[in-house]
Amino acid sequence: MTDVVFSHHHPDHTVNTALFPAADIHDHWATYTGDLWVSRDPGDFALTGSVRLVATPGHTNEDITTLAATPDGVYACTHAWWGPDGPAVDPLGADQAALERSRERILAVATVIVPGHGPAFRPGPDTPR
Repeated sequence: MTDVVFSHHHPDHTVNTALFPAADIHDHWATYTGDLWVSRDPGDFALTGSVRLVATPGHTNEDITTLAATPDGVYACTHAWWGPDGPAVDPLGADQAALERSRERILAVATVIVPGHGPAFRPGPDTPR
């Protein structure tokens, strides 16, 4: 594995990072290579030609979503949804209005959502906004 992306800094999403000692670690504002912190401006970042990290605050103020373009569509690995059925209002969210804007941003490009805690799903009209 060459890269690990933290969608946000909650322990259930970061605890096993040490299993990938050779990987570059990416979060909302930096890349960590070994013991080096390579700072960058917060926000959108191209990881490769087909993978982008985009700012999607709401669950936390520092959330990012990984967008991976494939021949089958755009996959969004995100914590903007806990699972395919929501919840519509994030019970642990930092900013519900920001979360709703982030969801709209993701839905404008994603064909498949890989949520923070549940199976991947294809968004439809009943997907919480």
